[in-house]
Amino acid sequence: MRCYLCAAADERPKTDLRLLSACVDYHFDRPFPADLPPCPEGVMLLGGDLRADRGAEIGGECRRRGLTAVLAGFGAAPGVAVFRFCDGLLRQGLTPILTETAWRAGCGAELLVSSAVTAGELRQHLAEALNRCPTLCLDLERLRSSFPFPSPDGTGRPLAAKELSALLQRRPEVHFSEELVCKAFTTEDGGESRFVLFDDRETLARKVRLAAEAGVERCFLLYPEWSAEEAEAALACL
Repeated sequence: MRCYLCAAADERPKTDLRLLSACVDYHFDRPFPADLPPCPEGVMLLGGDLRADRGAEIGGECRRRGLTAVLAGFGAAPGVAVFRFCDGLLRQGLTPILTETAWRAGCGAELLVSSAVTAGELRQHLAEALNRCPTLCLDLERLRSSFPFPSPDGTGRPLAAKELSALLQRRPEVHFSEELVCKAFTTEDGGESRFVLFDDRETLARKVRLAAEAGVERCFLLYPEWSAEEAEAALACL
């Protein structure tokens, strides 16, 4: 499995050379930045609504920088545009990677799924995704959310790092969820009982090992959501 640190070219920290780059400098609706350095075996990460009309430009930029794959689908993605986009990249020898909302059966793209599962089992989530697409990528999205207790619809509130740190300073009883592969604890907020799910270096390592065992091809870590040291710790698990 290949690990990628997602960061802007001018913000990416120096890391283990085995930790590849996913460049977040690109957006469908903006000109591509000029004079970015080579990025051998890297991935272009494209923000915005998916568009097929920039395929030739994407191919030229990837050849110039040594990028081999393109990760997209973070905005609107009509089916026709998805197939045109993927076909255009494949014809240029590039690998398309799409999010779950953009991916379509038969489009030829690898499928990106999130590790931040808050219900069911992460192992089952990966198995179901592999049944849809045999070439799977994992977004190691850092889970840090608070939920009402009980939570019938599973809707949580994202927590900032400082909020989670403050809650942990209360020394709650933290346990590990084997099903979700994350840590959890209960707390009180304004008289309301809530439970908190979160990731740390230990759960990151477990998720990486689980993904590798499941046959996931690539994993992505967003910087600075994950630090360079945490990303390298994930790489060491392989």
